[in-house]
Amino acid sequence: MNAIIEQDRYYPCSHGKVSNMTREADVAIVGGGVVGQLLALALSDRGRTVLLLDAGPACPPASWAGGGILSALFPWRYPDPLTALTLDACTRYQVLARRILAVEGPDPEILTCGMHVEAGDEMAAALSWAERYAISAEPASDSPLGAEGVVSFPTIAAIRNPRLLKGLATLLAAEHVAVQRPVTVVGMDAVAGRWRLETSAGVVVAQQVALSAGAWSAGLLASRGLQMPLMPVKGEMLLYGPQVPAPPHILLAREGYVIPRADGHMLVGSTVQPGLMDHRLTDEAGRFLENVAARLWPPLVGQIPLAQWAGIRPGSSRSWPIMGELPGGPGLFVATGHYRNGLVSAPASAELLADLMCGRTPSLDPEPYSVSSSSPP
Repeated sequence: MNAIIEQDRYYPCSHGKVSNMTREADVAIVGGGVVGQLLALALSDRGRTVLLLDAGPACPPASWAGGGILSALFPWRYPDPLTALTLDACTRYQVLARRILAVEGPDPEILTCGMHVEAGDEMAAALSWAERYAISAEPASDSPLGAEGVVSFPTIAAIRNPRLLKGLATLLAAEHVAVQRPVTVVGMDAVAGRWRLETSAGVVVAQQVALSAGAWSAGLLASRGLQMPLMPVKGEMLLYGPQVPAPPHILLAREGYVIPRADGHMLVGSTVQPGLMDHRLTDEAGRFLENVAARLWPPLVGQIPLAQWAGIRPGSSRSWPIMGELPGGPGLFVATGHYRNGLVSAPASAELLADLMCGRTPSLDPEPYSVSSSSPP
């Protein structure tokens, strides 16, 4: 199997020289995935000085490794707080893509191809959910997934997430948002009304801190004596080349999905392995995903994948993310637990948390996402 194609490698450009000195900012953000970068941009847009601390390729974000579907998988199964974060994701990313292209960053390649979902006996629930939220949906009478029990969501899009992360890094540089990479945080303390972070590159002092380090957030929180219902969930993916035609739509079934790209490549995913926090690839996962590919899109039978990779999702015991100020820690905020919905919910998540950190009233009720909330309204 060949290496990951160049445009999908994870090494966003680094700006802000790493040095062993004390740095100050209004806000320090820990974690350089899509939520952390979008939060940095949102706070900068609100006039805050921001320092983004990214561990880099040693702890690559789940938002690099995922498929980039701008919808929750089987979206009707999720509670309202998750749905509220996802409804306008495509529109938000289209606006963001224009900003990235304006500073000559890479095109995130948003592809509005629609999604066919194997709903089975949940067809009525799927259509009812779509009607409730004014989302276009209808039974698909002619689908690669079968003649019955398949629902079509024609407006669902996918984004090429590795290019999105690189584009965000380019945009942050253009907006003069400071980034240090690779940097690890080894300790946090509240000192005289400010936060003092000990890092591998020196000391950072900030009025506020936001932890958005995905699956690695749990360790940072534990260092503050805070236990949250978080767990790592490993997932592996395959990439196929354009030797055979890609499906016209995203194909989603119980065992996995096939995602077409604008350039004809196809992603096949993904495995779900709770409790694992390593990026080692397994033959078992590769065989499973090849079977998924063959079942969902028969032209892939016998084709050799170009690449296989793994990512670590920030899983949680609840099905919507944890966001807000931490109890007993004024000025310390968290955004984690997005699990498989980080890409689709990131723009709204970043806006909500940025508003809270700036003392503004968010457009969404923040209470369901708070650390203390255990059930959706």
